[in-house]
Amino acid sequence: MKRNPTDPESMRTRDFVEVISKDLQMLKGKIPMRADLEVMHKSESSNHPDKKFKFSCFVNSVFKIATKKKSSTKTPDEQAVDFIVKYVKPLAAKRKVKDISEQLKEVEGLFRTFAPALKNVFMFFATLPSSYEKEQLKRHEPREDVNAMTQSLHFDSYIASCSMFNLSASIGAGVKALSPSALASAFIDSIQVKECDSVGGLTFEEFWETLVRCSLIFQRESAEHDTTLSKVAHTFVHMANNLETAVPRLLKLGNITESTGVMAGMTSGGRDASSAGALLQHGTHEFGRLVLELLREEEGEKARSTSVHETTFDSAAIEEKVWRIFIKSNVTNNPRDWSAMRKRELVLIVRSQKTLRLMEADVNVIHQAEAGRNPNRRLEFKNFQEALRSIAKRAFPKDAKEGVEKALEKLLKDYLLKDDELLHNAMEITQAEKIEALDFTDHFNTAFKRIFSFFATQRTEMEKNELGRHLAQEDGINVQTCSMKWADFLNFSSTANLSSGTGTALTALSLTQLSSAFVDSINVSYVNDVGGLTFEEFKMVLVRCAKLFPYEASDTIRIRLEKMFLHMCNQFQTSVPRILNDGNERVGKGGQTAGGRATS
Repeated sequence: MKRNPTDPESMRTRDFVEVISKDLQMLKGKIPMRADLEVMHKSESSNHPDKKFKFSCFVNSVFKIATKKKSSTKTPDEQAVDFIVKYVKPLAAKRKVKDISEQLKEVEGLFRTFAPALKNVFMFFATLPSSYEKEQLKRHEPREDVNAMTQSLHFDSYIASCSMFNLSASIGAGVKALSPSALASAFIDSIQVKECDSVGGLTFEEFWETLVRCSLIFQRESAEHDTTLSKVAHTFVHMANNLETAVPRLLKLGNITESTGVMAGMTSGGRDASSAGALLQHGTHEFGRLVLELLREEEGEKARSTSVHETTFDSAAIEEKVWRIFIKSNVTNNPRDWSAMRKRELVLIVRSQKTLRLMEADVNVIHQAEAGRNPNRRLEFKNFQEALRSIAKRAFPKDAKEGVEKALEKLLKDYLLKDDELLHNAMEITQAEKIEALDFTDHFNTAFKRIFSFFATQRTEMEKNELGRHLAQEDGINVQTCSMKWADFLNFSSTANLSSGTGTALTALSLTQLSSAFVDSINVSYVNDVGGLTFEEFKMVLVRCAKLFPYEASDTIRIRLEKMFLHMCNQFQTSVPRILNDGNERVGKGGQTAGGRATS
Protein backbone atom coordinates (compact mmCIF):
# COMPACT_ATOMS: atom_id res chain seq x y z
CA MET A 1 0.00 0.00 0.00
CA LYS A 2 2.85 2.37 0.80
CA ARG A 3 4.62 1.83 -2.52
CA ASN A 4 1.64 1.12 -4.78
CA PRO A 5 -1.45 2.72 -3.16
CA THR A 6 -3.38 2.93 -6.45
CA ASP A 7 -3.52 -0.90 -6.63
CA PRO A 8 -2.99 -2.27 -3.11
CA GLU A 9 -3.88 -5.86 -4.13
CA SER A 10 -0.92 -6.12 -6.51
CA MET A 11 2.84 -5.69 -6.15
CA ARG A 12 5.03 -4.13 -8.81
CA THR A 13 8.44 -5.55 -9.81
CA ARG A 14 10.51 -2.85 -8.16
CA ASP A 15 8.48 -3.07 -4.96
CA PHE A 16 8.95 -6.83 -4.79
CA VAL A 17 12.70 -6.44 -5.32
CA GLU A 18 12.98 -3.82 -2.57
CA VAL A 19 10.96 -5.86 -0.09
CA ILE A 20 13.12 -8.95 -0.55
CA SER A 21 16.50 -7.27 -0.91
CA LYS A 22 16.10 -4.48 1.64
CA ASP A 23 13.07 -4.69 3.91
CA LEU A 24 13.52 -8.33 4.99
CA GLN A 25 17.04 -7.51 6.16
CA MET A 26 18.47 -10.85 5.11
CA LEU A 27 22.13 -11.61 5.74
CA LYS A 28 24.55 -10.72 2.98
CA GLY A 29 25.20 -13.69 0.76
CA LYS A 30 21.64 -14.93 1.21
CA ILE A 31 19.92 -12.12 -0.70
CA PRO A 32 18.88 -13.28 -4.19
CA MET A 33 20.25 -11.33 -7.11
CA ARG A 34 18.06 -8.52 -8.46
CA ALA A 35 17.83 -10.17 -11.87
CA ASP A 36 16.60 -13.40 -10.28
CA LEU A 37 13.95 -11.52 -8.35
CA GLU A 38 12.76 -9.73 -11.46
CA VAL A 39 12.49 -13.02 -13.37
CA MET A 40 10.62 -14.56 -10.44
CA HIS A 41 8.16 -11.65 -10.37
CA LYS A 42 7.54 -11.87 -14.11
CA SER A 43 7.05 -15.63 -13.98
CA GLU A 44 4.56 -15.54 -11.13
CA SER A 45 2.65 -12.62 -12.67
CA SER A 46 2.32 -14.33 -16.05
CA ASN A 47 1.03 -17.51 -14.43
CA HIS A 48 -1.67 -15.65 -12.46
CA PRO A 49 -5.11 -15.36 -14.16
CA ASP A 50 -5.09 -11.57 -13.65
CA LYS A 51 -1.54 -11.29 -14.99
CA LYS A 52 -0.61 -9.41 -11.85
CA PHE A 53 1.63 -10.19 -8.89
CA LYS A 54 -0.99 -10.97 -6.25
CA PHE A 55 -0.75 -12.26 -2.69
CA SER A 56 -0.50 -15.92 -3.77
CA CYS A 57 2.37 -14.96 -6.09
CA PHE A 58 4.20 -13.37 -3.18
CA VAL A 59 3.67 -16.47 -1.02
CA ASN A 60 4.99 -18.72 -3.80
CA SER A 61 8.02 -16.48 -4.26
CA VAL A 62 8.85 -16.44 -0.55
CA PHE A 63 8.60 -20.24 -0.52
CA LYS A 64 10.97 -20.49 -3.50
CA ILE A 65 13.49 -18.15 -1.90
CA ALA A 66 13.32 -19.99 1.46
CA THR A 67 13.82 -23.41 -0.13
CA LYS A 68 16.29 -22.47 -2.85
CA LYS A 69 19.10 -24.04 -0.86
CA LYS A 70 18.15 -27.60 0.08
CA SER A 71 18.50 -28.73 3.70
CA SER A 72 19.45 -32.19 4.84
CA THR A 73 17.73 -31.78 8.21
CA LYS A 74 14.53 -29.86 7.36
CA THR A 75 11.68 -30.34 4.98
CA PRO A 76 10.83 -27.54 2.52
CA ASP A 77 7.84 -26.57 4.64
CA GLU A 78 10.02 -26.30 7.75
CA GLN A 79 12.53 -24.21 5.83
CA ALA A 80 9.75 -21.86 4.73
CA VAL A 81 8.45 -21.55 8.31
CA ASP A 82 11.92 -20.71 9.62
CA PHE A 83 12.42 -18.12 6.88
CA ILE A 84 9.07 -16.46 7.58
CA VAL A 85 9.65 -16.38 11.37
CA LYS A 86 13.16 -14.98 10.97
CA TYR A 87 12.67 -12.44 8.20
CA VAL A 88 9.03 -11.87 7.26
CA LYS A 89 7.34 -11.78 10.66
CA PRO A 90 9.43 -8.87 12.04
CA LEU A 91 8.54 -6.84 8.96
CA ALA A 92 4.84 -7.69 9.29
CA ALA A 93 4.90 -6.54 12.92
CA LYS A 94 5.78 -3.03 11.80
CA ARG A 95 2.34 -2.59 10.30
CA LYS A 96 -0.47 -3.51 12.63
CA VAL A 97 -4.12 -2.87 11.85
CA LYS A 98 -5.43 -0.39 14.39
CA ASP A 99 -8.46 -1.65 16.29
CA ILE A 100 -11.07 1.11 16.24
CA SER A 101 -13.98 -0.82 17.75
CA GLU A 102 -14.20 1.65 20.65
CA GLN A 103 -14.19 4.61 18.28
CA LEU A 104 -16.95 3.02 16.21
CA LYS A 105 -19.07 2.66 19.33
CA GLU A 106 -18.52 6.32 20.13
CA VAL A 107 -19.99 7.41 16.79
CA GLU A 108 -22.91 4.97 16.66
CA GLY A 109 -25.36 7.86 17.02
CA LEU A 110 -23.71 9.64 14.11
CA PHE A 111 -23.92 6.44 12.07
CA ARG A 112 -27.68 6.17 12.62
CA THR A 113 -28.10 9.82 11.60
CA PHE A 114 -26.00 9.73 8.43
CA ALA A 115 -26.63 6.13 7.30
CA PRO A 116 -29.68 6.84 5.05
CA ALA A 117 -27.87 9.62 3.17
CA LEU A 118 -24.60 7.74 2.88
CA LYS A 119 -26.37 4.60 1.65
CA ASN A 120 -27.61 6.54 -1.37
CA VAL A 121 -24.06 7.70 -2.06
CA PHE A 122 -22.76 4.16 -1.51
CA MET A 123 -25.28 2.70 -3.96
CA PHE A 124 -24.25 5.21 -6.63
CA PHE A 125 -20.62 4.06 -6.55
CA ALA A 126 -21.10 0.37 -5.64
CA THR A 127 -21.62 -2.45 -8.14
CA LEU A 128 -23.14 -5.92 -8.36
CA PRO A 129 -21.19 -8.43 -6.21
CA SER A 130 -19.25 -10.92 -8.33
CA SER A 131 -19.73 -14.68 -8.13
CA TYR A 132 -16.27 -14.86 -6.55
CA GLU A 133 -17.40 -12.58 -3.71
CA LYS A 134 -20.62 -14.52 -3.16
CA GLU A 135 -19.40 -18.10 -3.58
CA GLN A 136 -15.80 -18.04 -2.36
CA LEU A 137 -15.70 -15.11 0.04
CA LYS A 138 -19.29 -15.74 1.25
CA ARG A 139 -20.06 -12.03 1.33
CA HIS A 140 -22.74 -9.56 0.25
CA GLU A 141 -25.83 -11.52 1.16
CA PRO A 142 -29.09 -9.89 -0.02
CA ARG A 143 -30.36 -7.17 2.31
CA GLU A 144 -33.44 -4.96 2.34
CA ASP A 145 -31.74 -1.59 2.83
CA VAL A 146 -29.25 -1.83 -0.07
CA ASN A 147 -30.07 -2.59 -3.69
CA ALA A 148 -28.82 -6.05 -4.72
CA MET A 149 -27.25 -4.49 -7.82
CA THR A 150 -25.15 -2.07 -5.75
CA GLN A 151 -23.83 -3.93 -2.72
CA SER A 152 -20.08 -4.07 -3.35
CA LEU A 153 -17.85 -0.99 -3.34
CA HIS A 154 -14.57 -1.90 -5.03
CA PHE A 155 -11.34 -0.01 -4.53
CA ASP A 156 -11.49 2.12 -7.71
CA SER A 157 -15.04 3.20 -6.93
CA TYR A 158 -14.07 3.88 -3.33
CA ILE A 159 -11.29 6.21 -4.53
CA ALA A 160 -13.81 7.96 -6.81
CA SER A 161 -16.08 8.56 -3.81
CA CYS A 162 -13.11 9.93 -1.85
CA SER A 163 -12.40 12.35 -4.67
CA MET A 164 -16.00 13.56 -4.63
CA PHE A 165 -15.84 13.98 -0.85
CA ASN A 166 -12.63 16.05 -1.07
CA LEU A 167 -10.62 13.41 0.81
CA SER A 168 -8.28 12.56 -2.05
CA ALA A 169 -5.10 14.60 -2.48
CA SER A 170 -5.16 13.82 -6.19
CA ILE A 171 -8.09 16.13 -7.02
CA GLY A 172 -5.87 19.20 -7.04
CA ALA A 173 -7.65 21.01 -4.24
CA GLY A 174 -5.64 23.52 -2.26
CA VAL A 175 -7.08 22.33 1.01
CA LYS A 176 -5.80 19.54 3.19
CA ALA A 177 -6.48 16.02 1.93
CA LEU A 178 -5.35 12.46 2.57
CA SER A 179 -2.55 10.73 0.71
CA PRO A 180 -3.28 7.77 -1.59
CA SER A 181 -1.52 5.41 0.84
CA ALA A 182 -3.71 6.65 3.74
CA LEU A 183 -6.87 6.04 1.69
CA ALA A 184 -5.65 2.59 0.65
CA SER A 185 -4.83 1.71 4.26
CA ALA A 186 -8.31 2.74 5.39
CA PHE A 187 -9.84 0.51 2.70
CA ILE A 188 -7.71 -2.60 3.43
CA ASP A 189 -7.96 -2.22 7.21
CA SER A 190 -11.77 -1.90 7.10
CA ILE A 191 -12.68 -4.77 4.76
CA GLN A 192 -13.20 -8.07 6.53
CA VAL A 193 -11.25 -10.13 3.99
CA LYS A 194 -7.64 -11.20 4.48
CA GLU A 195 -5.00 -13.43 2.92
CA CYS A 196 -6.43 -13.73 -0.56
CA ASP A 197 -5.64 -12.40 -4.01
CA SER A 198 -8.74 -10.22 -4.26
CA VAL A 199 -10.60 -8.74 -1.31
CA GLY A 200 -13.59 -7.70 -3.44
CA GLY A 201 -15.67 -4.72 -2.41
CA LEU A 202 -16.72 -3.06 0.83
CA THR A 203 -20.10 -3.58 2.43
CA PHE A 204 -21.91 -0.42 3.55
CA GLU A 205 -20.83 -0.93 7.18
CA GLU A 206 -17.22 -1.33 6.06
CA PHE A 207 -17.56 1.83 3.99
CA TRP A 208 -18.65 3.65 7.15
CA GLU A 209 -15.60 2.26 8.94
CA THR A 210 -13.32 3.63 6.21
CA LEU A 211 -14.84 7.09 6.73
CA VAL A 212 -14.18 6.86 10.46
CA ARG A 213 -10.58 5.72 9.82
CA CYS A 214 -10.10 8.56 7.33
CA SER A 215 -11.45 11.01 9.92
CA LEU A 216 -9.02 9.79 12.57
CA ILE A 217 -6.13 10.23 10.14
CA PHE A 218 -7.43 13.53 8.79
CA GLN A 219 -7.80 15.13 12.24
CA ARG A 220 -4.80 13.36 13.79
CA GLU A 221 -2.87 16.58 14.39
CA SER A 222 -5.85 18.69 15.40
CA ALA A 223 -5.71 19.91 18.99
CA GLU A 224 -9.22 21.33 18.75
CA HIS A 225 -10.98 18.03 18.02
CA ASP A 226 -9.98 15.60 20.76
CA THR A 227 -12.86 13.09 20.58
CA THR A 228 -13.73 10.65 17.82
CA LEU A 229 -17.16 12.25 17.50
CA SER A 230 -15.59 15.67 16.98
CA LYS A 231 -13.02 14.32 14.52
CA VAL A 232 -15.64 12.55 12.40
CA ALA A 233 -18.06 15.48 12.50
CA HIS A 234 -15.46 17.99 11.34
CA THR A 235 -14.17 15.66 8.66
CA PHE A 236 -17.76 15.49 7.38
CA VAL A 237 -17.73 19.29 7.30
CA HIS A 238 -14.66 19.09 5.06
CA MET A 239 -16.30 16.43 2.89
CA ALA A 240 -19.45 18.51 2.37
CA ASN A 241 -17.40 21.42 1.07
CA ASN A 242 -16.68 19.81 -2.31
CA LEU A 243 -20.14 18.46 -3.10
CA GLU A 244 -21.50 21.66 -4.65
CA THR A 245 -19.16 21.35 -7.64
CA ALA A 246 -18.14 17.67 -7.56
CA VAL A 247 -21.60 16.14 -7.87
CA PRO A 248 -22.70 18.05 -11.02
CA ARG A 249 -19.31 17.35 -12.59
CA LEU A 250 -19.57 13.65 -11.80
CA LEU A 251 -23.10 13.34 -13.15
CA LYS A 252 -22.14 15.20 -16.31
CA LEU A 253 -19.34 12.71 -16.93
CA GLY A 254 -21.72 9.85 -16.34
CA ASN A 255 -24.35 11.16 -18.74
CA ILE A 256 -21.76 11.74 -21.48
CA THR A 257 -20.53 8.19 -21.07
CA GLU A 258 -24.01 6.70 -21.28
CA SER A 259 -25.10 8.76 -24.27
CA THR A 260 -21.96 8.64 -26.42
CA GLY A 261 -19.81 5.87 -25.06
CA VAL A 262 -16.81 8.11 -25.64
CA MET A 263 -15.68 8.82 -22.09
CA ALA A 264 -14.79 6.21 -19.53
CA GLY A 265 -16.55 8.11 -16.77
CA MET A 266 -18.38 6.58 -13.87
CA THR A 267 -22.03 5.75 -14.27
CA SER A 268 -22.73 4.05 -10.97
CA GLY A 269 -22.09 0.39 -11.49
CA GLY A 270 -22.91 0.37 -15.17
CA ARG A 271 -26.47 1.56 -14.58
CA ASP A 272 -28.16 4.47 -16.28
CA ALA A 273 -26.62 7.65 -14.91
CA SER A 274 -29.97 9.45 -14.89
CA SER A 275 -31.52 7.04 -12.40
CA ALA A 276 -28.37 6.62 -10.36
CA GLY A 277 -27.80 10.36 -10.43
CA ALA A 278 -31.01 10.88 -8.49
CA LEU A 279 -29.61 8.62 -5.76
CA LEU A 280 -26.38 10.62 -5.60
CA GLN A 281 -28.10 13.98 -5.65
CA HIS A 282 -30.53 12.99 -2.91
CA GLY A 283 -27.81 11.38 -0.80
CA THR A 284 -25.34 14.26 -1.04
CA HIS A 285 -28.05 16.86 -0.51
CA GLU A 286 -29.19 15.10 2.65
CA PHE A 287 -25.56 14.67 3.74
CA GLY A 288 -24.97 18.40 3.36
CA ARG A 289 -28.14 19.21 5.27
CA LEU A 290 -27.12 16.98 8.17
CA VAL A 291 -23.68 18.59 8.24
CA LEU A 292 -25.35 22.01 8.54
CA GLU A 293 -27.40 20.70 11.46
CA LEU A 294 -24.19 19.54 13.13
CA LEU A 295 -22.77 23.03 12.76
CA ARG A 296 -25.91 24.61 14.15
CA GLU A 297 -25.83 22.36 17.19
CA GLU A 298 -22.18 23.18 17.76
CA GLU A 299 -22.69 26.93 17.56
CA GLY A 300 -25.75 26.81 19.82
CA GLU A 301 -28.96 28.14 18.33
CA LYS A 302 -30.12 29.81 21.52
CA ALA A 303 -26.94 31.84 21.85
CA ARG A 304 -26.90 32.70 18.16
CA SER A 305 -30.51 33.87 17.97
CA THR A 306 -29.69 37.03 19.95
CA SER A 307 -26.10 37.50 18.89
CA VAL A 308 -26.48 39.77 15.86
CA HIS A 309 -26.74 42.96 17.91
CA GLU A 310 -24.64 41.93 20.90
CA THR A 311 -21.59 43.79 22.27
CA THR A 312 -19.05 43.75 19.45
CA PHE A 313 -21.28 44.89 16.58
CA ASP A 314 -23.08 47.37 18.87
CA SER A 315 -20.10 49.64 18.35
CA ALA A 316 -21.02 51.93 15.45
CA ALA A 317 -17.36 52.36 14.53
CA ILE A 318 -16.77 48.61 14.31
CA GLU A 319 -19.97 47.91 12.40
CA GLU A 320 -19.09 50.70 9.95
CA LYS A 321 -15.71 49.09 9.26
CA VAL A 322 -17.19 45.61 8.93
CA TRP A 323 -19.63 47.08 6.37
CA ARG A 324 -16.67 48.58 4.50
CA ILE A 325 -14.96 45.15 4.44
CA PHE A 326 -18.14 43.55 3.10
CA ILE A 327 -18.56 46.23 0.41
CA LYS A 328 -14.90 46.30 -0.67
CA SER A 329 -14.78 42.53 -1.14
CA ASN A 330 -18.01 42.41 -3.11
CA VAL A 331 -17.67 45.44 -5.38
CA THR A 332 -14.15 44.30 -6.23
CA ASN A 333 -14.80 40.63 -6.85
CA ASN A 334 -18.54 40.32 -7.47
CA PRO A 335 -19.82 43.76 -8.50
CA ARG A 336 -22.84 42.52 -10.44
CA ASP A 337 -24.32 41.14 -7.20
CA TRP A 338 -22.44 43.14 -4.58
CA SER A 339 -25.11 42.82 -1.86
CA ALA A 340 -24.29 39.12 -1.36
CA MET A 341 -20.90 37.54 -0.70
CA ARG A 342 -19.87 34.33 -2.46
CA LYS A 343 -17.71 31.61 -0.89
CA ARG A 344 -14.69 32.77 -2.84
CA GLU A 345 -14.80 36.29 -1.38
CA LEU A 346 -15.11 35.02 2.20
CA VAL A 347 -12.14 32.71 1.63
CA LEU A 348 -10.11 35.59 0.18
CA ILE A 349 -10.74 37.71 3.27
CA VAL A 350 -9.48 34.95 5.57
CA ARG A 351 -6.60 34.12 3.24
CA SER A 352 -5.47 37.76 3.26
CA GLN A 353 -4.52 37.32 6.92
CA LYS A 354 -1.37 35.23 6.57
CA THR A 355 -1.13 34.37 10.27
CA LEU A 356 -4.78 33.37 10.59
CA ARG A 357 -4.75 29.58 10.55
CA LEU A 358 -8.05 28.32 9.24
CA MET A 359 -8.76 25.68 6.62
CA GLU A 360 -10.40 26.83 3.41
CA ALA A 361 -12.90 23.98 3.72
CA ASP A 362 -14.04 25.29 7.13
CA VAL A 363 -14.57 28.78 5.70
CA ASN A 364 -16.59 27.37 2.79
CA VAL A 365 -18.85 25.38 5.10
CA ILE A 366 -19.33 28.40 7.39
CA HIS A 367 -20.47 30.32 4.31
CA GLN A 368 -22.83 27.52 3.37
CA ALA A 369 -24.25 27.35 6.88
CA GLU A 370 -24.85 31.09 7.26
CA ALA A 371 -26.19 31.54 3.73
CA GLY A 372 -28.52 28.59 4.41
CA ARG A 373 -30.12 30.57 7.26
CA ASN A 374 -31.02 33.37 4.89
CA PRO A 375 -34.43 32.86 3.19
CA ASN A 376 -32.77 33.93 -0.08
CA ARG A 377 -29.90 31.44 0.40
CA ARG A 378 -27.38 34.28 0.13
CA LEU A 379 -24.66 35.55 2.46
CA GLU A 380 -25.87 39.11 2.96
CA PHE A 381 -24.45 41.61 5.43
CA LYS A 382 -26.10 40.31 8.61
CA ASN A 383 -25.14 36.76 7.61
CA PHE A 384 -21.59 38.01 7.01
CA GLN A 385 -21.47 39.27 10.60
CA GLU A 386 -22.53 35.85 11.84
CA ALA A 387 -19.99 34.19 9.55
CA LEU A 388 -17.27 36.28 11.19
CA ARG A 389 -18.41 34.97 14.57
CA SER A 390 -18.10 31.38 13.36
CA ILE A 391 -14.69 32.10 11.83
CA ALA A 392 -13.51 33.70 15.07
CA LYS A 393 -14.67 30.72 17.10
CA ARG A 394 -12.77 28.29 14.88
CA ALA A 395 -9.67 30.45 14.57
CA PHE A 396 -9.40 31.19 18.31
CA PRO A 397 -10.92 28.25 20.21
CA LYS A 398 -9.23 29.18 23.49
CA ASP A 399 -10.69 32.70 23.44
CA ALA A 400 -14.06 31.32 22.36
CA LYS A 401 -14.23 29.25 25.55
CA GLU A 402 -14.47 32.52 27.47
CA GLY A 403 -17.10 33.80 25.04
CA VAL A 404 -17.59 34.06 21.30
CA GLU A 405 -17.52 37.86 21.55
CA LYS A 406 -13.97 37.78 22.86
CA ALA A 407 -12.83 35.67 19.92
CA LEU A 408 -14.72 37.95 17.51
CA GLU A 409 -13.14 41.04 19.02
CA LYS A 410 -9.71 39.49 18.57
CA LEU A 411 -10.43 38.62 14.93
CA LEU A 412 -11.63 42.13 14.16
CA LYS A 413 -9.28 44.33 16.16
CA ASP A 414 -6.09 42.26 15.81
CA TYR A 415 -6.59 41.19 12.20
CA LEU A 416 -9.31 42.43 9.85
CA LEU A 417 -9.79 46.03 11.01
CA LYS A 418 -6.05 46.65 11.05
CA ASP A 419 -5.78 45.82 7.36
CA ASP A 420 -6.59 48.97 5.39
CA GLU A 421 -6.48 46.99 2.14
CA LEU A 422 -9.72 45.26 3.17
CA LEU A 423 -11.67 48.49 3.73
CA HIS A 424 -13.81 50.22 1.12
CA ASN A 425 -13.14 53.94 0.86
CA ALA A 426 -16.09 55.99 -0.36
CA MET A 427 -15.39 58.54 -3.08
CA GLU A 428 -15.02 61.94 -1.49
CA ILE A 429 -16.99 64.82 -2.95
CA THR A 430 -16.20 68.20 -1.46
CA GLN A 431 -18.95 70.63 -0.54
CA ALA A 432 -17.79 72.97 -3.30
CA GLU A 433 -17.95 70.15 -5.87
CA LYS A 434 -21.40 69.15 -4.69
CA ILE A 435 -22.75 72.71 -4.99
CA GLU A 436 -21.21 73.14 -8.46
CA ALA A 437 -22.50 69.75 -9.65
CA LEU A 438 -26.06 70.15 -8.38
CA ASP A 439 -26.26 73.68 -9.69
CA PHE A 440 -25.50 72.27 -13.15
CA THR A 441 -27.63 69.11 -12.97
CA ASP A 442 -30.67 71.06 -11.75
CA HIS A 443 -31.01 72.39 -15.30
CA PHE A 444 -31.70 68.81 -16.42
CA ASN A 445 -34.15 67.91 -13.63
CA THR A 446 -37.21 67.59 -15.86
CA ALA A 447 -35.45 65.29 -18.32
CA PHE A 448 -33.73 63.26 -15.61
CA LYS A 449 -36.99 62.79 -13.67
CA ARG A 450 -38.58 61.24 -16.74
CA ILE A 451 -35.59 58.98 -17.30
CA PHE A 452 -35.53 58.07 -13.59
CA SER A 453 -39.26 57.29 -13.62
CA PHE A 454 -38.87 54.99 -16.61
CA PHE A 455 -36.23 52.80 -14.98
CA ALA A 456 -37.27 53.07 -11.33
CA THR A 457 -39.84 50.79 -9.69
CA GLN A 458 -42.33 50.88 -6.86
CA ARG A 459 -40.99 51.11 -3.32
CA THR A 460 -41.14 47.89 -1.33
CA GLU A 461 -42.74 47.39 2.07
CA MET A 462 -39.26 46.89 3.49
CA GLU A 463 -38.11 50.28 2.16
CA LYS A 464 -41.21 51.96 3.53
CA ASN A 465 -41.52 50.29 6.95
CA GLU A 466 -37.99 49.18 7.88
CA LEU A 467 -35.78 51.74 6.14
CA GLY A 468 -38.28 54.59 6.32
CA ARG A 469 -37.45 55.71 2.79
CA HIS A 470 -39.35 56.96 -0.26
CA LEU A 471 -42.14 58.33 1.94
CA ALA A 472 -42.59 61.84 0.56
CA GLN A 473 -42.85 62.01 -3.22
CA GLU A 474 -40.95 64.57 -5.22
CA ASP A 475 -42.64 66.65 -7.87
CA GLY A 476 -42.76 64.69 -11.12
CA ILE A 477 -42.12 61.27 -9.50
CA ASN A 478 -45.02 59.06 -8.43
CA VAL A 479 -45.13 56.25 -5.90
CA GLN A 480 -45.00 53.62 -8.62
CA THR A 481 -41.58 54.81 -9.84
CA CYS A 482 -39.75 56.27 -6.86
CA SER A 483 -37.06 53.65 -6.12
CA MET A 484 -34.20 52.85 -8.51
CA LYS A 485 -32.82 49.47 -7.39
CA TRP A 486 -29.36 48.23 -8.35
CA ALA A 487 -30.73 46.16 -11.23
CA ASP A 488 -32.68 49.20 -12.47
CA PHE A 489 -29.56 51.33 -12.32
CA LEU A 490 -27.63 48.73 -14.33
CA ASN A 491 -30.31 48.90 -17.03
CA PHE A 492 -30.01 52.67 -17.08
CA SER A 493 -26.20 52.47 -17.21
CA SER A 494 -26.36 50.20 -20.22
CA THR A 495 -28.81 52.49 -21.98
CA ALA A 496 -26.71 55.57 -21.21
CA ASN A 497 -23.45 53.89 -22.24
CA LEU A 498 -22.03 54.17 -18.73
CA SER A 499 -21.51 50.43 -18.44
CA SER A 500 -18.61 48.68 -20.15
CA GLY A 501 -20.85 45.66 -20.49
CA THR A 502 -22.74 47.23 -23.44
CA GLY A 503 -20.14 46.12 -25.97
CA THR A 504 -19.59 49.67 -27.24
CA ALA A 505 -16.21 50.83 -28.42
CA LEU A 506 -16.54 54.06 -26.43
CA THR A 507 -14.98 54.49 -23.04
CA ALA A 508 -17.24 53.31 -20.23
CA LEU A 509 -17.09 52.40 -16.56
CA SER A 510 -16.55 48.97 -15.05
CA LEU A 511 -19.13 47.24 -12.89
CA THR A 512 -16.84 47.77 -9.91
CA GLN A 513 -16.86 51.53 -10.51
CA LEU A 514 -20.63 51.61 -11.04
CA SER A 515 -21.37 49.55 -7.93
CA SER A 516 -19.03 51.76 -5.87
CA ALA A 517 -20.79 54.89 -7.11
CA PHE A 518 -24.18 53.34 -6.26
CA VAL A 519 -23.14 52.26 -2.73
CA ASP A 520 -21.40 55.57 -1.97
CA SER A 521 -24.45 57.58 -3.03
CA ILE A 522 -27.31 55.70 -1.36
CA ASN A 523 -27.95 56.81 2.20
CA VAL A 524 -28.41 53.26 3.58
CA SER A 525 -25.85 50.93 5.15
CA TYR A 526 -25.39 48.00 7.58
CA VAL A 527 -28.42 46.12 6.19
CA ASN A 528 -29.00 43.13 3.94
CA ASP A 529 -30.96 45.09 1.33
CA VAL A 530 -30.26 48.79 0.79
CA GLY A 531 -33.25 49.14 -1.50
CA GLY A 532 -33.28 51.75 -4.26
CA LEU A 533 -31.98 55.24 -4.93
CA THR A 534 -34.07 58.33 -4.48
CA PHE A 535 -34.00 60.86 -7.32
CA GLU A 536 -31.48 63.07 -5.47
CA GLU A 537 -29.25 60.06 -4.80
CA PHE A 538 -29.51 59.14 -8.46
CA LYS A 539 -28.09 62.56 -9.37
CA MET A 540 -25.21 62.02 -6.93
CA VAL A 541 -24.44 58.70 -8.62
CA LEU A 542 -24.11 60.60 -11.89
CA VAL A 543 -21.74 63.05 -10.23
CA ARG A 544 -19.58 60.21 -8.96
CA CYS A 545 -19.62 58.53 -12.37
CA ALA A 546 -18.44 61.78 -13.92
CA LYS A 547 -15.52 61.87 -11.48
CA LEU A 548 -14.66 58.28 -12.39
CA PHE A 549 -14.49 58.85 -16.15
CA PRO A 550 -10.88 59.23 -17.35
CA TYR A 551 -11.14 62.88 -18.39
CA GLU A 552 -8.44 65.48 -17.93
CA ALA A 553 -7.32 65.75 -14.31
CA SER A 554 -7.70 69.52 -14.49
CA ASP A 555 -11.37 69.32 -15.52
CA THR A 556 -13.82 70.77 -13.03
CA ILE A 557 -16.80 68.68 -11.95
CA ARG A 558 -19.05 70.76 -14.26
CA ILE A 559 -16.84 70.09 -17.30
CA ARG A 560 -16.75 66.39 -16.42
CA LEU A 561 -20.55 66.29 -16.25
CA GLU A 562 -20.85 68.10 -19.58
CA LYS A 563 -18.55 65.57 -21.25
CA MET A 564 -20.35 62.62 -19.67
CA PHE A 565 -23.81 63.92 -20.64
CA LEU A 566 -22.62 64.27 -24.24
CA HIS A 567 -21.28 60.73 -24.04
CA MET A 568 -24.70 59.56 -22.81
CA CYS A 569 -26.60 61.44 -25.53
CA ASN A 570 -24.62 59.75 -28.26
CA GLN A 571 -25.85 56.38 -26.99
CA PHE A 572 -29.46 57.44 -26.36
CA GLN A 573 -30.02 57.88 -30.12
CA THR A 574 -29.72 54.13 -30.68
CA SER A 575 -30.41 52.56 -27.28
CA VAL A 576 -33.75 54.24 -26.55
CA PRO A 577 -35.52 53.09 -29.75
CA ARG A 578 -34.14 49.61 -29.16
CA ILE A 579 -35.48 49.54 -25.61
CA LEU A 580 -38.90 50.81 -26.68
CA ASN A 581 -39.14 48.19 -29.44
CA ASP A 582 -38.15 45.46 -27.01
CA GLY A 583 -40.64 46.84 -24.56
CA ASN A 584 -43.51 46.73 -27.07
CA GLU A 585 -42.70 43.14 -27.87
CA ARG A 586 -42.72 42.29 -24.18
CA VAL A 587 -46.01 44.11 -23.60
CA GLY A 588 -47.58 42.17 -26.44
CA LYS A 589 -46.50 38.98 -24.77
CA GLY A 590 -47.49 40.04 -21.29
CA GLY A 591 -43.89 40.60 -20.23
CA GLN A 592 -42.33 43.15 -17.90
CA THR A 593 -41.25 46.62 -18.97
CA ALA A 594 -39.68 49.37 -16.92
CA GLY A 595 -41.33 49.48 -13.51
CA GLY A 596 -43.93 46.94 -14.60
CA ARG A 597 -45.61 49.63 -16.71
CA ALA A 598 -46.49 49.72 -20.37
CA THR A 599 -43.87 51.46 -22.49
CA SER A 600 -46.35 54.22 -23.27
